[in-house]
Amino acid sequence: MSRSLALGVLVAGLLLGMLPLAAAAKPSPFQSLADRVYFEQTGHEVSEPFLSYWWNNGGLDRFGFPITEVQTIDGVETQYFERARFEYHPDNDPNWRVELGLLGSEQTAGRADAAFRRITPSGPFHDSKDRSYFAATGHFLSYGFKSYWEENGGLPVFGYPLSEEFSEKNASDGNTYTVQYFERGRFEYHPEFKGTHYEVELGLLGTYSAAKAGLSTAGVAQPAGAPVWPDGKRNPSKWIEVNLSTPQTLTAWEGDRAVYTAYVSGGTDQHPTVTGTFAIYWKLDKQDMSGGRAGDDDYYYLPDVPWVMYFYEDYAIHGAYWHANWGYPISHGCVNMPIPDADWLYHWAPTGTKVWVHY
Repeated sequence: MSRSLALGVLVAGLLLGMLPLAAAAKPSPFQSLADRVYFEQTGHEVSEPFLSYWWNNGGLDRFGFPITEVQTIDGVETQYFERARFEYHPDNDPNWRVELGLLGSEQTAGRADAAFRRITPSGPFHDSKDRSYFAATGHFLSYGFKSYWEENGGLPVFGYPLSEEFSEKNASDGNTYTVQYFERGRFEYHPEFKGTHYEVELGLLGTYSAAKAGLSTAGVAQPAGAPVWPDGKRNPSKWIEVNLSTPQTLTAWEGDRAVYTAYVSGGTDQHPTVTGTFAIYWKLDKQDMSGGRAGDDDYYYLPDVPWVMYFYEDYAIHGAYWHANWGYPISHGCVNMPIPDADWLYHWAPTGTKVWVHY
């Protein structure tokens, strides 16, 4: 633990009754299974190292289900998912041995329509919060797509933009969406999910590419010893425990070692916090939040709520600047934290971190 973190915990403890940083060692409540999982939905297995990459980088929401088994294509071990192709490059740095294939580049090769033509800004262009320009490919990245790109891996994961935003018909449902192509994927804006983490999704380029390549997506029998998803959860090195007993606390764990503890405020009896085991599926460093109807007693509007981490539907762990009732229920269901603690947790916990909420 850093000196500054220890000092912060000590001060908080003096103010709040000496909440101890270290808790008694305990096992994770999450099941630890073999390094392979079988998906009944499509009849395919995912094993290491692709399984860890799938789980730690967004899982089902980001990549969809597997649609092929692992196979060697042009000397590279690959596996297709609905929204991506995973590739194993053993000679890469350990952090980058699994990469997404260049499906965006492959699917748009030769396209010359207006959205794919290079743009040169007139005069000097300076990046802003809402817009960036990439000279490498000659395209802009703006607003919601820019936020999604930055918050979910950026250049190493998705690559450079290959087009501007434009309208394109989605072959899977026949609807027309605003899209933008990148080297490793296609972003789609889904207004029907506005305000949720499904507002921007990766397109089904894995499905399209596998079909175009003539690959078989037929399911296989469940291999002996392979657990079925979602029961095939592994024991994560990082996990979060939210204890709603009074005083309410949140503890960050690395395996069976508690590394950070803070008082929190969960939901009231009228708006209880959901209990169970979950995973962080969407992170935002800042978000406006509102609920109820204007004029009603339960209406609220809170601009710029910091360090937001959604773990189940609309339930999130986030910082709170509007009260200091730490340790006691006060929220509409979310888990409120002091802003410095929420800041620490946000930068410690990646997407996919498991969350156990209990009394």
